[in-house]
Amino acid sequence: MKKLIKHLKVIIVVLIFSFLPFMDITKPFNGVLLQKAHGIEDSFPMENLTNADFLNQLVIVPNEISDQLSLFVMLERINRIDRPVLQLLVVQGVKIRLFEGSLTDEPLLAYLKSERPRGYKGDVTWDDVPGSGGSWLISAKIGSSMPGNGHSSINLELHEIGHTVYNLLLTDRSFATSLEDAWKLEVKTVFGKKEYFNNYESEYFSEMFASYYYSDSSNYDIKKNAPETYRVLSNLESLKSSTIQPNYYK
Repeated sequence: MKKLIKHLKVIIVVLIFSFLPFMDITKPFNGVLLQKAHGIEDSFPMENLTNADFLNQLVIVPNEISDQLSLFVMLERINRIDRPVLQLLVVQGVKIRLFEGSLTDEPLLAYLKSERPRGYKGDVTWDDVPGSGGSWLISAKIGSSMPGNGHSSINLELHEIGHTVYNLLLTDRSFATSLEDAWKLEVKTVFGKKEYFNNYESEYFSEMFASYYYSDSSNYDIKKNAPETYRVLSNLESLKSSTIQPNYYK
């Protein structure tokens, strides 16, 4: 009976996702699009961000934000992503949900309650995890950006965005081949015998994506230790949205 209920929950979520293109995209969320958030411009001048136009279309924030400073730092980090990549996310209908509270408080992710995420051990469930990515809905908890806050990534929001970018790039045969070749060639050099990255190409790419954009220092580390991966990531600077399957997430 429990399995049946679980499957029904998944079916309901899939149906909701199917109808989203015909709905106001902010309706299913606990929050509002960044461009509609009250007080953001007063506290943090968005014109200081070079990609503010795309962030306004991508980012969803709580109706009332408790930790504005952490939110602004997250926006600055996301702003570092190459403009063609952010444009691709906009074109594909992706949303980046920066939230407070629990990941599974979001109605669209409620079906994950009490489920154990990949790579976690013990009693950890999705209720405890600060972020998720890979689909059109990316989530990252405000104030949990740095490792030690329920994750070990160099940066939470960039890593989760990396998962979605990875899935989009896989629809291009050339990118897919380059990603796999770089992973097989350099994963052990960067992560040694860590099974998580050796077993999952997506985790390798997402963490390298995060490191590439996080800081000049982490970017240099990739260039030095994983030159093939660095070459793949640097190609994102000239990425054309038209090369990726249209409406992949719509």
